[in-house]
Amino acid sequence: MDGYDVRTLLSIARVALVASALLAVQARAAEPVRPFNAAEECSEFSQAGIRECLAKKAVDSAASLKKAEARAADAISRWDEDANYIKTAKARLRDAGAAFAGYRQAQCAFATSLAGGGAGNSREISRLACVADMNAQRAMELVRETETLVPK
Repeated sequence: MDGYDVRTLLSIARVALVASALLAVQARAAEPVRPFNAAEECSEFSQAGIRECLAKKAVDSAASLKKAEARAADAISRWDEDANYIKTAKARLRDAGAAFAGYRQAQCAFATSLAGGGAGNSREISRLACVADMNAQRAMELVRETETLVPK
């Protein structure tokens, strides 16, 4: 891997961290936010291997996000609260999910644009790293926001 590809990957990692920080604004202040860095986790491979690793991470993170959304909806359904609040929370969860998907698409398009004229798989590597990191961050936020609704 030449120096240009390493710089591109480092830029991707920085963008992903910034995106994670922006999403963390909703998180409770007392709880630390674990940064996600899929690009770094896959950096041991060749460029083609990095792309394959990140593609798997993007798929896995999408599945984890889907499960976190289902668990959040289930927790809201079982919440010991007035039916009107439950209905509102479920609607807001759906709205937030749609808004997140739009934000993720725009943010990852921005992150991808920062690859410039990167060689090889640089643009797709950037996009996949962004998607994987943002999905993982969102899944963690959903767990954190809903875990106390239903006693264990």
